[in-house]
Amino acid sequence: MIFVRIATTDDFKYADEIVKETAASAIARGSGIAKRTVESLHHKMEEGKAVIAVTGAGEWVGFSYFEVWENGSFVSNSGLIVSPRFRNAGVAKAIKERIFKMSRRIYPEAKIFSITSGAAIMKMNSRLGFDPVSFAEITHDECFWEGCKSCVNYNILEGKHRCNCLCTAMLFDPQLKDAPLQTGNVEEEKQVMVLDCVAYPRASLVPFAEGTNAICSALTDIKWFTEYVFPIEGQLPNPVEMKVTGVNANVQQLNPAGQCNFTVEVCYDHNYTAKEILNVIKNHTWCKFKVRDEAFNFAVVEDVVYDRLVVSNNY
Repeated sequence: MIFVRIATTDDFKYADEIVKETAASAIARGSGIAKRTVESLHHKMEEGKAVIAVTGAGEWVGFSYFEVWENGSFVSNSGLIVSPRFRNAGVAKAIKERIFKMSRRIYPEAKIFSITSGAAIMKMNSRLGFDPVSFAEITHDECFWEGCKSCVNYNILEGKHRCNCLCTAMLFDPQLKDAPLQTGNVEEEKQVMVLDCVAYPRASLVPFAEGTNAICSALTDIKWFTEYVFPIEGQLPNPVEMKVTGVNANVQQLNPAGQCNFTVEVCYDHNYTAKEILNVIKNHTWCKFKVRDEAFNFAVVEDVVYDRLVVSNNY
């Protein structure tokens, strides 16, 4: 299980591994890259400007961060790296989408750019709405270009007077897109889905023990629905609200084949997709459920075969 979340100071322990893998990856690809220090990654984590992917066991999987330039006029998405053991599992795409979403929400008017020599990152950028541009169209902040001095191709950049290099510059300009970010009334962005849940008795792992009946199983899940808080970015309002709206338990049917039915109303905004929410629910509860609204036309976790499951949340 891989979780993609905002990095915090608790993730300082991964910084050294991230720095080493970033440098090793550049050498393996034969491409230049601006070197990052452990201290610089710590700073990004402290500021809440980094996204990290880790396994449920706490193993580092991937990382990226963003930086702000020219008083918020530009935001760069940089440093995307995935551990070799976890590549080709959709991790890079999940991290890229999360760092882009953070950049758009926190700096909705800013132009977002990325410079890269990797074809895979160019494809991900294109899907998000980035267009190739000349270096003249991205930030002119000297601090940004200072970071390129540690790249093996810096002499090429300087020789061409920063007009171009071996990297390609790509830019997302919110003013040129047909679907600008919604920044108005948050309530208008809310969506609702209803889950019809069924809890069943659970057998005990201890021989000859009675196990748990359907009502107790349901109560465990109802408690989780009531108390779980989906992580939020910055000072944004609560992104997901789950409320149990009805419980139906027939005591006379509490036998090994009995069940307890309950309904959950999930109200959510742009910070989480319906699929991300359902993935989290399925991996924290015992009940079976169906989404009442047939408009949700996608596969839930157990219906899709992945080597590793990527979930975008902060659990």
